[in-house]
Amino acid sequence: MKILQLVTKRQYRGAEVFAANLSEELINLGHEIIFVGLYKNKGNILQLDRAQNIDLIENTKIFSLLLVKKLVSLVKEVKPDVIQCNGSDTLKYMVSASFFVPGIPILYRNISMISEWVPDGPKKIIYRNLFKRVAHVSSVGEEAVADFVKTFNYPSSQTSVIRRGIPLKEIEKNKAREQLKRELGLMESDKIAMHIGNFSIEKNHIFLFDIFSDLKLKYPDIKLVCVGTGILFEELKEEVVKRELENTIYFMGFRKDIPELLAGADLFVLSSKVEGVPGVILEAATQCIPSIATDVGGVREVLNNNQTGFIIKDFNKEEFKKRIIELTENDELSNRLGRNAYGLVVKDFNPVRNAGKFETLYRNLIGGNRSCLRILQIIQKKQYRGAEIFASQLSNHLLNKGHKVKIYSIYEGDAILPFKKQLYSLNRAESYRYYDLAGWKKLAQIVRQFKPDIIQANAADTLKYAIFSKLVFRWDVPVIFRNASASSFYVKNNFSKKLNSFLLKRTDYILSVSQASKKDINSFYPFTRQKSTVIPIGIEPNEISSEEENNVPFDKQKKNILHIGSFTQEKNHAGLLMVFKKVHSRNPDAVLHLIGDGPLKANIIKSIKEYDLDGVVVIHGESNYPYPYIKKADVLVLPSLIEGLPAVLLEAMLYQTLSVAYNVGGVSEIITKDTGYLVKEGNIDDFAEAILQALEENAKNKRILEHAYKLVVEDYLNEKLVDRFLDSYIKLL
Repeated sequence: MKILQLVTKRQYRGAEVFAANLSEELINLGHEIIFVGLYKNKGNILQLDRAQNIDLIENTKIFSLLLVKKLVSLVKEVKPDVIQCNGSDTLKYMVSASFFVPGIPILYRNISMISEWVPDGPKKIIYRNLFKRVAHVSSVGEEAVADFVKTFNYPSSQTSVIRRGIPLKEIEKNKAREQLKRELGLMESDKIAMHIGNFSIEKNHIFLFDIFSDLKLKYPDIKLVCVGTGILFEELKEEVVKRELENTIYFMGFRKDIPELLAGADLFVLSSKVEGVPGVILEAATQCIPSIATDVGGVREVLNNNQTGFIIKDFNKEEFKKRIIELTENDELSNRLGRNAYGLVVKDFNPVRNAGKFETLYRNLIGGNRSCLRILQIIQKKQYRGAEIFASQLSNHLLNKGHKVKIYSIYEGDAILPFKKQLYSLNRAESYRYYDLAGWKKLAQIVRQFKPDIIQANAADTLKYAIFSKLVFRWDVPVIFRNASASSFYVKNNFSKKLNSFLLKRTDYILSVSQASKKDINSFYPFTRQKSTVIPIGIEPNEISSEEENNVPFDKQKKNILHIGSFTQEKNHAGLLMVFKKVHSRNPDAVLHLIGDGPLKANIIKSIKEYDLDGVVVIHGESNYPYPYIKKADVLVLPSLIEGLPAVLLEAMLYQTLSVAYNVGGVSEIITKDTGYLVKEGNIDDFAEAILQALEENAKNKRILEHAYKLVVEDYLNEKLVDRFLDSYIKLL
């Protein structure tokens, strides 16, 4: 999609920075962004890489017909699919321009409590009419959207809540603290409360000045550091001098290094009279910094009282002062609230997931011409492996949406994959995988007969067949490669690297299953950066009957640990047996169940005997329906040496079975301390300890299961991912 992001100025302020961060994620998802400021910014210009950056006119205090004209010309020139307005001026001018360029949906991003800015009277009437030409309003929080609907009597069906996405940046806190104190000339023992925001009436700096005037008397080591600029900047600096607070309150002006400054602080303070959903509290949380804030607007949506910081009711200065003292004197409390705040951001304000929600919203507003595509899916083999299962499930959803799909495997296999139509095979010999002219010709004949609009190659051998068939037999259909793992793990020599480079250069687009997989292929083959994005693997919610669950041969009196995966090197069954031996020595009721087959199966059976684990390690063979096993297991384990984004973990999360996994590939994108047990790669002792903890029945594990289930249902069901694949297909047509 081509998206026009309209901001007031390309400046480092909340709405504009949010629009830039969102746009960055949308670019990563493969969309084209035109980042436009209504007015030219004279300094500290916000520049968005990989996007068109445009400013229209000099700032004006009166309504500008020239600006409307320039907007109309711009829209006609770039032809965006959707326009997002970020700020009231952008709305005013874009709605005016829309009379001359109709038909393009306009989305308004509401970041505040709009009733505070639009009082009853002519202004309210004007805005109510402006919003009649807006297709949708997306608000930063529940309070903000309720306020908007009430203020303008706007249809709630045309509103949504999509929270801010807050990028995480890891910073060494001790170094940041030393640097900040050195810059301000502070003592090592001084404590820093930081405020970041525009110097304007609604930010209520005087409230903080009153508090720090009192603190100065008994707690002179507690300092207030104010970051930002604005119309009241000079006036408030004079106020500090007047109160003789120069050694208590410090001004840093405009800064770009906000994460580094926050990392150097002890706490964050916000005294606003008006707020939407203050992203700066979340930015503090990314550095494990707790916050104290006045109870206004949507503050409660980003700050949990007594858990991630403190909320002060009724602008109670004594309470505010008391909480500042608590956080500066009680390190254990401060650290606990800071850790909780960080967990909140990771769980609810993930920028990638939120960008996906905007992507879906844009798609729904646009509609799009997807009446009937012809899609050829190529899989490696009819086998029970993640790539093949997902390709089958995705294809079912494509069929449900009215598209024509065929699946061909390169090699034959005996797995019954979950594709609801016939699944074909080229029946090629695996020994011919590097040169198979007859196989390439056979694929070319299929392409000419089926006439697909798109070919999706799922795994490395399928890409070889698709590209060599296309080159030798000269058919012209775009080829998408589904990158399901880490290229660097499988490329063992220079020939292999050059061959894959040759293939990828002739691939039209690359869809990686995780950020880790994308980063790996982009690093290994830098030329792929401009034609790759991430669409995660998804899963199907299967209803499991009590009869199916009862048929699972697990002893209810035992602790049943489950692993699902082929017996191959990367699945690391040998390492798992070492882990399980430690677990079993401490919990004799533990039983390890292995589902799968593969070339190393005989070796693993031998190792089971050598470790004297006969009877407590059970091999069940391959299964085309492992879901009852997953649901009935106490713990699912994944000790893999490499993974893209393992669907089996998502299935465990869906069926509310605890997971323990090594931190490899994209595993950490779904398994965190809130959704499972993530273990440093290769640490056998920690893996065993994590399994033992997961086997316990306690409140912590119950919370993990709740968070894991919510994550999967919101972001990893195939029915929600299919449109993202369609966007990628259409982009190439």
